[in-house]
Amino acid sequence: MAELVLLKGLSGLVPYNPESEEIIKNLKLGAIIQAKFNQPRNPQFHRKFMALLNLAFDHFEPKPIVYNEVAIVPEKNFEEFRRWVTIRAGFFDFIGYPNGTYRARAKSISFANMDEQEFSHLYSKAIDVLLEDVLNDYETYDQVESTVNKIIGFA
Repeated sequence: MAELVLLKGLSGLVPYNPESEEIIKNLKLGAIIQAKFNQPRNPQFHRKFMALLNLAFDHFEPKPIVYNEVAIVPEKNFEEFRRWVTIRAGFFDFIGYPNGTYRARAKSISFANMDEQEFSHLYSKAIDVLLEDVLNDYETYDQVESTVNKIIGFA
């Protein structure tokens, strides 16, 4: 079945796009439909979170480690960095394995898997984590927020 997208207007719920308008137009008078509703997350907020992560990733430099008496600089990887921030912010599932080992797996930040409220909480906690561990040039949450807003053109 097709997806119906509606907008709350002054006269109630109305089709948001031509596809949704077509679905409603093709319903017979008296037809009953059943729907599960979700409110999509604000894509600008997702963009803002990614700008925050990019800002921090640019500040992050992996520390060299010694392995078998050889100094090695670990690879810098954005996707792993995003997962690390998400886990440190407390948004993870705890996975167990048959051999008794376990690990934290970062929750998905996709629109389908995280609503606006949870995403907002993740954003706030991510700033706290990044201030503590990465963004040493910044002193406050507001300074980070202001910089991110400038990056995405909100300021």
